[in-house]
Amino acid sequence: MVHARSGAPGELGALENLCNSARLLRTEDALITPASTAVWLREHGLELGEPNREEHELLLAFRETVRDHLARADPAASAAALNRFAESTVAGVRWSDSGEPEVPPKKPGGVEGYVASLLGILFTAGLLGELERLKVCRNPDCRYVFYDRSPGRNSVWCSMDLCGARHKMRTYRSRHARP
Repeated sequence: MVHARSGAPGELGALENLCNSARLLRTEDALITPASTAVWLREHGLELGEPNREEHELLLAFRETVRDHLARADPAASAAALNRFAESTVAGVRWSDSGEPEVPPKKPGGVEGYVASLLGILFTAGLLGELERLKVCRNPDCRYVFYDRSPGRNSVWCSMDLCGARHKMRTYRSRHARP
C-alpha cells in the first residue's frame, strides 16, 4: 500500500513511525516478535538490543495506546493509559542546565527509555497544539497514522485513493441499494 502523504515533521515522525509499524490493511506488524522489534528499532536508529518479553509487550501496548489517543475515540481511557505509562517510565518534568524543559526517563536507554522519550514528544506536541495534526485514518480496518497538512486540518483518510475511495463507494452503494 502506497501512502502519498509525506511523513510528520520533526519529532512527531517518531510517533508516526511507531504507530505505523503495524499496517493493519496488509496484516503486517514489524513488532510481531522481540527479534523483529529489535530489527525495527535498529532500522530507526535505536540500538536497544532485543527486548525481553515484558519490554516487547510494553512497546506494543504503548503503540496501540498512542494510536487510540490520536484517534480521540475515548479520551478518558487513553489519558488514563498514557498516565500509567508516564508513571512507570518518566522521572518527571525538569529543566536542563541550559534552561530547556525536558521529560527524562526513569531508566535511560532500553525500551522504557524509548517509551519515555516518545511520551515527552507526545506531551510537548500536545502543549504546542501540534498533536492535532497527527491523525488516525478513519477506516477502522486501516488506522494508519498520518500528518494532516491540509489548511483546514480536516483530513480523515490516510489516502483518498485507498480508504477514502472505499468509504465513498460503500456510501454510494448503500444509497443505491435495491430494496
